[in-house]
Amino acid sequence: MEHVDPIAGDVHAVRRDGHERCGAGKIKAALERRGVTASGRRVGSIMRERGMRARTRADGPNRTGRGPTRPGSRTSSAASSTAASRALTWPVA
Repeated sequence: MEHVDPIAGDVHAVRRDGHERCGAGKIKAALERRGVTASGRRVGSIMRERGMRARTRADGPNRTGRGPTRPGSRTSSAASSTAASRALTWPVA
């Protein structure tokens, strides 16, 4: 028989009220404001068991229109290749 955590419904309600954007830390804080005491680890494990995941910027629409791989950004493959090519031109003494 599966164990159902008594605060699982509260966790789900807070997540729903937060438009499913909240992670375990924010849900824990909201539960404390409601008078429910739970550790962040417990909230996180309830979320994991039920397949809940906090939305991140990567999950939402691209607000800048440029995307993460524009030339010169840290995640750009062009930026890493130019840094590698620059490293070869340094004088070796």
